[in-house]
Amino acid sequence: MAPRDIKPSTTFFNGSNTPDPGWYSNTVSARGQQRLVMTSGQTGQRRDGSWPDTFADQVQQAVNNVSSALEAGGASVGEIVKLIFYSVDWSMDLAEELVSPVLNLLSEKHGAPHRPLTTLVPVPKLAFPEAKFEIEAIALIGGTSEPWRDSKEKGYSAAPVEVDVVVVGGGFSGLAAAYQCHSAGLNTVVLEAKSRIGGRSRSQHLDSGPGVIEMGATWINKTTQPEVFALTRKFGLETVEQYVEGDEIFQGLDGKVVRCPDGTLGNGPTEEDREQEQILAGALIERPESLNIRKWDDFPTEEDVTFAEWVAGLGCTGKHTQRVANHLCSAIVGREADAVGAHYFLDYIKSGMGFISIISEGEEGAQSLKVKKGTSEIAYALGRSLKPGSILLNSPVDSIIQHHGLSQVTTATGATFKARKVIMANPTNTYTDIRFSPPLPSGKRALVSRTKPGHYAKVVISYKQAWWREAGLVGKFTSLKGPICFSWDISDPSIGQYSLAFFIAGDVAYKWHQLPSLQQEEAVVDHLAELVGLKLSEKAHDVLEINVMEWTKEEYIWGAPTSSMGPKMLSKYGDELRKPFLDIHFAGGETAFEWKGYLEGAVTAGYRAAEEVRQALQPEAKL
Repeated sequence: MAPRDIKPSTTFFNGSNTPDPGWYSNTVSARGQQRLVMTSGQTGQRRDGSWPDTFADQVQQAVNNVSSALEAGGASVGEIVKLIFYSVDWSMDLAEELVSPVLNLLSEKHGAPHRPLTTLVPVPKLAFPEAKFEIEAIALIGGTSEPWRDSKEKGYSAAPVEVDVVVVGGGFSGLAAAYQCHSAGLNTVVLEAKSRIGGRSRSQHLDSGPGVIEMGATWINKTTQPEVFALTRKFGLETVEQYVEGDEIFQGLDGKVVRCPDGTLGNGPTEEDREQEQILAGALIERPESLNIRKWDDFPTEEDVTFAEWVAGLGCTGKHTQRVANHLCSAIVGREADAVGAHYFLDYIKSGMGFISIISEGEEGAQSLKVKKGTSEIAYALGRSLKPGSILLNSPVDSIIQHHGLSQVTTATGATFKARKVIMANPTNTYTDIRFSPPLPSGKRALVSRTKPGHYAKVVISYKQAWWREAGLVGKFTSLKGPICFSWDISDPSIGQYSLAFFIAGDVAYKWHQLPSLQQEEAVVDHLAELVGLKLSEKAHDVLEINVMEWTKEEYIWGAPTSSMGPKMLSKYGDELRKPFLDIHFAGGETAFEWKGYLEGAVTAGYRAAEEVRQALQPEAKL
């Protein structure tokens, strides 16, 4: 290479030769989802325009400058793939003064596990006569760990690698835990496997016009879900009541469609079926009330069977009622009645304030209020409340090693963090993707290796008008046949957005997932047309926009709304679900006492784990 005797083509300084906030320069090249960030030559000049006297001091200043340039360009030091050094009057006597600051940059400060390619170019002089050293860096970003940033946030902040707490998972539970830890003065980093935060909440704008639709978690309640509702008030988020006017539509196994002014239960084809439905409904209302959701080892052995067997034990053996029970089970937890333990299912109902609460709207119902801007806005607000740079995306955790009161958490992208405490806030069914050393206790391993994520999908169909409302329908369609299992109206008439959210669950979802995407959409639209009848079928087919979310296929989550347990699992391993393991604490919506599988449960579980950590670190926490 020719001697560096000309000034680089990019300008680092303003007219007064004093660095300004935009003093760096970089070039960005797109490669699909990856980008190359290349810094211009960074010398050892200080911000005030002065120069250090010694070679060692200039190297250190240049290293600091290149770090700042990368961060301002949206890259981190851990993403460097090549470094080029230009040294005036180089000799091996200068090697230690060069190597030491660079290794410190790559290892001690940023924890980069790799050593990028390096090239040393001796030169007789550089562009500035005072300069003794210059460094260039090339970083590859995208598809690797990167910090989550609010859309209004400027600049870049690198995450620290030695912290008080590492939170695994950037869903509602992880963000709630991180928020509480941060508020307690604990230095906290969140490692999120996906390219977004929010977990099973996924709010998105319509392409066809104004409006936000929910492809994941949708509803909250003011009175029965106080913590998540408090967050909407704290962050100034408007809520609106769920639409409840009109009749429901019910379809049985035989395909017969019935319009139901008073709900869907009690629509069996025979008198015996209707009687059995009432027995089932009464049992689901009464039996959970006797359970203690904080104590699991006293559930009667004779009842600790599958939910399907428990229903049969009530005398509900008719094909229709068995199908209704299966439909309820798959709708509520995403799995069939013969795969879910009765103890777990009844405990889940009790955690949601009872059967009527879980299936209804209104002031006491689980489907009470919608967040006008979307539930994901709560997640974003929690993220904004943390220290910039403390949430890393595309960072699935690969291993957690506990040793002498410190945990080393390593991601699949190679980044390593040291923490005094770790909070697991990822779904329990994904624990098996992480190597723990020492291994998780046998009881916890047995539990998490057997939890079953729900088979679940959500299809939101939007229209120009709410034609179903005009026809006196509330937008609730229930079918024992499928593919539509149940639905709700999620329109916002104030902005002209009219949408129906259809849920596909259990084995019906498993089969529907096998279809090509266009056939999936066609199957749902055709089924809706069948449910509304010939007079409205044309309106059902006059679709404005279709959005599909297959939670069963969602990487690092693999199902919704929760992960369920089979028979005898809750009685045997219920204590293991939340019990800390050395310095690892456990959050996630599945570990909640109240509102498992809901945003409220995720938030309260995160708060609980954060409080455990705060108390453990209290003597050293900055309060």
